[in-house]
Amino acid sequence: MSTYTLDTDQQSALNSIIALCEQRLSGTCSNSGSDSPHVVVVIQGAAGTGKSVLLTSLFIALSSRSRMHQSDEIPSADALSGIDVRIMVNHAQMWKRYKDIAGNNPQLRKSQVLRPTPYINTADRNGKGADIALVDEAHLLLTQPNPYMHFHAENQLKEIVRLSKITVIAYDEAQVLRLRSMWNDDVLSEALNDAEVININLGTQHRMGASLGVRNWIESLLDEDSVVSPPPSEDQGFEMKVFADAGKMRDAIVERSGRGSARLLSTYDYPYRLDGADYFIDEPGLHIPWDRYVPQASLAWPQRPETLNEVGSVYTIQGLDLDWAGVILGPSNVLSDQGTLCVKPDVYQDQAAFAGVARLRAKGLDAQEIEHNRERVLRNALMTLLTRPRKGLFLYAHNPQLLHALCSIQ
Repeated sequence: MSTYTLDTDQQSALNSIIALCEQRLSGTCSNSGSDSPHVVVVIQGAAGTGKSVLLTSLFIALSSRSRMHQSDEIPSADALSGIDVRIMVNHAQMWKRYKDIAGNNPQLRKSQVLRPTPYINTADRNGKGADIALVDEAHLLLTQPNPYMHFHAENQLKEIVRLSKITVIAYDEAQVLRLRSMWNDDVLSEALNDAEVININLGTQHRMGASLGVRNWIESLLDEDSVVSPPPSEDQGFEMKVFADAGKMRDAIVERSGRGSARLLSTYDYPYRLDGADYFIDEPGLHIPWDRYVPQASLAWPQRPETLNEVGSVYTIQGLDLDWAGVILGPSNVLSDQGTLCVKPDVYQDQAAFAGVARLRAKGLDAQEIEHNRERVLRNALMTLLTRPRKGLFLYAHNPQLLHALCSIQ
């Protein structure tokens, strides 16, 4: 989200969404009555295809149009004059990122940036939601009640759509990280059942400067039926390397940090609690703390210089970019007897990610289906980690057999 330069497809999508908002919010529009269906625009695309960039550009454009109603620059009859635009995300680091964007743009207000549950509860209390609700990382919205988060309905997206005139979401089913947010086509369809849905698909990779060969290798690594192989050894403009020593990978990340944003990341395979203490990741040549919980920090984790001396998790980095990422494949990732990547949910330290099994069982899922969903959480998390960097991806694996398979020809 560091730049808002749009490609042709993104600009076309931006223009069409703004035109849709103008039409639906116009007092003369035949579909603008109280009985008209709610409209939902679903922006889909894999990690790095620019969903957040498009959503950020839309946030700025719509807010600018809204605030121009007090000047002579735009006719007072403009349908977007004075509209209420809100953007929300169920992700602490991206919420901070949007707050930072709002604080540095005169057309935006920090009060426009919300978390989903406060938006839903406040709108219900006031009997009125936003004219336009933008939702980033919609695949992180809850699909079950969560009293701890003060959400008591069945599905956060369904509630946001109900309370908003127009809803625009960025959505990627492959980035679901918790069973309480277990999205698929059926769940999405059910949440949008009463709405008019417009789909926009983004396909151009903007984040990773890697070749198609490297990106295909990442997909193959995470395919449960594909034999693990070393990554392509040459890729002009993008560094790709496997390290046999975690400390040497850390050294490489520190060196790259002088040329851009570079951080260590890890699968959630080492103990960690939110109690203010430091918890460490220990691997050969490496003794380093997890990302420290700093709720008062105004900047997102990768923007803070001290985090070069920490390791980020999937929750720290999802939706954000790096130039170089050094990723530790922790103990939940092993090489199977068939030579494929096998993920072990029982070893995964973030057992909270699997809360909600009883509700899945109540919906009719059997033990095999539930285990498949648990494994899917781990593969999705790993995909999220591996697709963060623009200029280089470094890897280290805890499991000796997996490490050997990854670097056998390097």
